[in-house]
Amino acid sequence: MNELIAQLLWNGLVAGSLLALVSLGLTLIYGVAGFVQFAHGELVALGAYSMLVFHKFLGLSFIPAGMAAIILVIIFGLILERFFFRPVRDKNPMIPLVISIGLSIGLQAVLQMVFGPQIQTISNIRFESLSAGGLFLATPSQIIAVCASFLLTGLLIFFLHKTRRGRSLRAVSDNRNLAQIFGMDPDVAMRWIFGLSAGLAAVAGIFLGFEQNLEPLMGVQISVTAFAAVILGSLGSVRGAILGAFVIGFAQNLLVGLGVVPSGFSVAIPFVVLIIMLLFLPSGIFGKKFEFLRK
Repeated sequence: MNELIAQLLWNGLVAGSLLALVSLGLTLIYGVAGFVQFAHGELVALGAYSMLVFHKFLGLSFIPAGMAAIILVIIFGLILERFFFRPVRDKNPMIPLVISIGLSIGLQAVLQMVFGPQIQTISNIRFESLSAGGLFLATPSQIIAVCASFLLTGLLIFFLHKTRRGRSLRAVSDNRNLAQIFGMDPDVAMRWIFGLSAGLAAVAGIFLGFEQNLEPLMGVQISVTAFAAVILGSLGSVRGAILGAFVIGFAQNLLVGLGVVPSGFSVAIPFVVLIIMLLFLPSGIFGKKFEFLRK
């Protein structure tokens, strides 16, 4: 039993780490742009499929293929910001929200046309699991994913709170008009936020692609679950997005793994946790409703 719980806790840590990267991207965009980017999950899928193309189809090794995939997704994220979201930045928040939903559906269709509906795998290489004392622990890709997630999260928090550019982004999220008076350009802030969030999504997509098979709709579930994590932690809170992601990651693995709920119900667990939490804490765990990019 102890071995089972240890394994489930590790699986929850892996799931929460990847979900945190996606949740942070949603939080950053909401904090500066003021809307939920529903096409963010498709950037995760694009990261996974880009890794598939660069590694499996073009034959690049893991690190160059991963770097190329991340750069490609960042460029694509910047294109979305420039041509789809910047023109409606100062419009009713429902307009960019609807645009993001349309982009999500459109990108799913494009992925299906290009790669087909069939399931694909990034690599044919099967990593051997590492174990200690006979207890199965993890694959090397899982260990790297957790380490990369913690490193990127720490770097992001340092960037937002300790660098001039990061502080300017927080200033724009707090009060855009006041930030403009002090010479901060909202367009530059939007580019930075969409670039950072796209990079995080790409990293999450690459590691997610090693954890599961690739299919055109893979971004939908991760984005919906990440949105639940963001709401759970407190909309716009960086630490809330991180905590919400780990709460959901551990809840899904422990409840299903221990047989508390059937495996088919796992996709509903984030929303059950969310509903129960919000009944008691309507503003999320940290109770900072409408406060953006906080610690």
